[in-house]
Amino acid sequence: MPATIIGSANVSFGIGAIQTGMVIQSVNSAASSDAVELKNRSGDTTAVIFRNKRTTISVEGAYTTFTGNVASSLAISAGNKFGLTGASYITEVTRTRSADDFERVSVTAVVYDGIS
Repeated sequence: MPATIIGSANVSFGIGAIQTGMVIQSVNSAASSDAVELKNRSGDTTAVIFRNKRTTISVEGAYTTFTGNVASSLAISAGNKFGLTGASYITEVTRTRSADDFERVSVTAVVYDGIS
């Protein structure tokens, strides 16, 4: 059931988008890049280049029918690409079973800027 937000209308609660293959429990996104610094003869940084921009997205939930494999694309509607234009590619899939919990699946995907 959707949550009713009272007060500030500019906040988000829960996971709004429906996913297939699992009952989503959490979605995490992190943006990063490589930094290359140019130093002068005194060792002071005089310029910096940020390259290889990417977003890593992790999704965890109760397994239902998820069939994704490493290196396949993953459509993530609840993830945050931080403005990058590339597609999401799976880099890791983990399935966990235990005696006192639902079967779980964790998926990590990376969005490389401009690669689709």
